Amino acid sequence: MSRMVRATRAAAVVLAALLCVATPALLRDASESIRAGGIAYYNPAAATGATSIIVRVRGAGDLDAVAASVTRRGYTIIERAADPPALAVVPPTGASIEHAVNALASASGVAYAEPSYPLSVSDVPAAPLYTQQAAYLEAVHAPEAWDIEKGEPTVVVAILDTGVDITHRDLQGRIWTNIDEIPANSVDDDGNGCVDDVHGCAFVVEPTSGCGEPADGDIHDDLGHGTFVSGVVAANGETGIVGVARGATVMPVKVLDCKGVGNSFALAQGILYAVQNGASVLNVSLGAPVEPEYLHEAIRIANDEYGVLLVAATGNTGGDVAFPARYPEVLAVGAESASHPGQHASFSGAGPEVDVVAVGQGILGTMPDGACSALLVCLEGDNTHAIGYGTSFAAPQVTGLVALMLSRNRYLTPHQIVSVIKATADPIVGGGPADWAGAGRINMQRALIPQYRIGVPGSTRG
Repeated sequence: MSRMVRATRAAAVVLAALLCVATPALLRDASESIRAGGIAYYNPAAATGATSIIVRVRGAGDLDAVAASVTRRGYTIIERAADPPALAVVPPTGASIEHAVNALASASGVAYAEPSYPLSVSDVPAAPLYTQQAAYLEAVHAPEAWDIEKGEPTVVVAILDTGVDITHRDLQGRIWTNIDEIPANSVDDDGNGCVDDVHGCAFVVEPTSGCGEPADGDIHDDLGHGTFVSGVVAANGETGIVGVARGATVMPVKVLDCKGVGNSFALAQGILYAVQNGASVLNVSLGAPVEPEYLHEAIRIANDEYGVLLVAATGNTGGDVAFPARYPEVLAVGAESASHPGQHASFSGAGPEVDVVAVGQGILGTMPDGACSALLVCLEGDNTHAIGYGTSFAAPQVTGLVALMLSRNRYLTPHQIVSVIKATADPIVGGGPADWAGAGRINMQRALIPQYRIGVPGSTRG
């Protein structure tokens, strides 16, 4: 079945870094000169519960003067530090932390002001099966990352795979809905080239023997692979497992049939469908040894014209990196051993195209009831969760990280995302064949921090 794919191209949006400085009203309220005023750092989400403010003084010689100034303005000093020189102060009754931070930043002798952010033990999900996920998620510092971000529903992760069991309890509240499509009326209501695509679209046009050809909006998963991957990315953490980006949304795009087989045309069409319908990041846990140009063209359109990054598994042959992971526009993810941290998982593709790795063994995922197999082994007494091995399940951990980053800053470009993830990875030296680990093991916590500190466009840095 042929499909007309809309040719609309979304313009790339680039915003300059925003500086959060004192408003004119706050500046008028300040009693000191602002000639040497500083910068305000304020992260609303992280500041929840903050009751005091850190005032970083420019030099030790300014400490007493700044202390006297803030006291005159009604602030209470609760701590002083000589090196680096700083004051911890409590604002006057009724003053908000945000306004007080901005006002203090403008004071003479102040380098910057920020809330004294509350700290706590890293987030440990209440998901019943989290203890079986903890080892590999803690290896990539996911709990510390969740203290910063858990994912936003507006960030849509397209899973280009075997489909998704949208009824799975761990995925409730996480499945994309096309609000412009009327269910089951056999009409392409929104004119996007796919009929009845209420929750996604199927692009399986040449199924292998024994597999049926699904109708456009039929994204059911008869193999389990796509559902497994979806759980790694965005399981809600309420009834079974927790996904890396538990608050993000999953868009099912079925490009593989009941035996896990597809072709480059179907994948290319699936990529274009996903980006034209609002996907924020693409996960492709599949591959082939050939280099299809049509597929490469679709990836370039997603990357260059829609600003959407594709994350792909390097493959499980133990040899060269597979396509599409080998394309330069793609973030290629290899696998690290679970039993021997810092060691190459023997099945993982290796080569200069590898960007980063995550643990690829003993990964826990969601499954359609009864779909478990010799490759995806169900947990004892549980037909809806399985253990998987492969780069297919390392890649969605990185895709989830991308979703967390985009939840913090929707204006990150694919190039910026890849640069930050590689720059913040934990290096791995040796441990396997040449070029197997790329920049190293992803560090989710560090990958989220630079968005406040390195001036990425759209940053909330002060």
